Amino acid sequence: YLNSKGTRSSVKLQGASKVDGIWNLEAKESFAGEATLQRVYATWDHNTKNHVQLPPPFLTSGEHTSKAILELSPWKILALVQVRASQSHSFLDLNNLVEEMSLNINTENQKASWKSEIEVQYLSLQNDVQLSNDQEETRLDVAGSLEGYLWFLNSIALPIYDKTVWEFLKLDVTTSTDRKQYLRASTALVYTKNPRGYVFSVPVQELADKFVIPGLKLNNLNLVLVTPTFQVPFTDLQVPSYILDSSEIKVYKKLSTSPFALNVPALPKVKFPEVDVLTKYSEPGDSSVSFFEITVPKFQLTVPQYTYPKSISFGNAVLDLNEMASKIADFRLPDITVPDQTIEIPSIKFSVPAGIYIPYFGSLTARFGVASPLYNATWSTGLKNKEDHVETFLDST
Repeated sequence: YLNSKGTRSSVKLQGASKVDGIWNLEAKESFAGEATLQRVYATWDHNTKNHVQLPPPFLTSGEHTSKAILELSPWKILALVQVRASQSHSFLDLNNLVEEMSLNINTENQKASWKSEIEVQYLSLQNDVQLSNDQEETRLDVAGSLEGYLWFLNSIALPIYDKTVWEFLKLDVTTSTDRKQYLRASTALVYTKNPRGYVFSVPVQELADKFVIPGLKLNNLNLVLVTPTFQVPFTDLQVPSYILDSSEIKVYKKLSTSPFALNVPALPKVKFPEVDVLTKYSEPGDSSVSFFEITVPKFQLTVPQYTYPKSISFGNAVLDLNEMASKIADFRLPDITVPDQTIEIPSIKFSVPAGIYIPYFGSLTARFGVASPLYNATWSTGLKNKEDHVETFLDST
């Protein structure tokens, strides 16, 4: 589906194969996507089932599913990948397999994570990794665990001690062979940001119609750069000459762009209107430094009526689309005409800092822990920056 505001598309595939008494296979694929001027979104799903029975003792059956999501929009990224599987086998069983990776990024928070879980026979392994950043802290968390039955240690002998591994570790004191054992470990590294810091601001003088930033003067030499007038390719836009004086930089509060037309061969002519770009200067408030806020208001592009060509020229070469279509199937391309279109471009706003901010050191803490039926331990250490001193600590339990 296609219109002037965006496009949507979806694809679904499904297949199956079955031979009685030998195999039964099923597969499904699904994809959907949407693209507009404000967002790009795509999702993909995969699912398969299998059952295969060959001459004994070979027998296997399982199910696999996967999913992926991607979303892109101004100043935001979201991605997710999930994989799940289970496969039973006459020799080895994969009871569960889970993999998940996610990414979420915007102007205020950023987070990435990876989770994994695998269970084979009587053993299970899990891990979790997360990295996050926000206005207050940056942290890294890592955790893992191993679970399973250790009854097989009772059958491993240590000739030197005349004992089994189970007896040597004295596991019978705290547990038994029919209980699942575990070993868990985790660590965390956290940096807490300091709201105070050094600020180096650029001096800005505000006038009625512009902002003036004094430039640098080295040995009484002023660097003046003059850009020549030039024509933008595939347009009727002529960029005038501009003088950039390093001794004084001017930022206008309102800058109007010239209207122009984009004319690319074999494509319709697109007309761009005049747009007023607005610039505003803001003093430090919630932010650490002052900044220029630049706003491009929404505007509309005009695309005239257009008939799709049946041949495309590349220099002296001509590509006949009708001839190509006749080689694939016995038909000629129909006349396709797209009526006049008006495309709306959304407003865009972004900020440019007018200075440099170097924060003071905040606090850095680290934690590590281990847990099991026989042993538990936790270690913590950190370094904190106080107003008049630096504090450090170390704990162990």
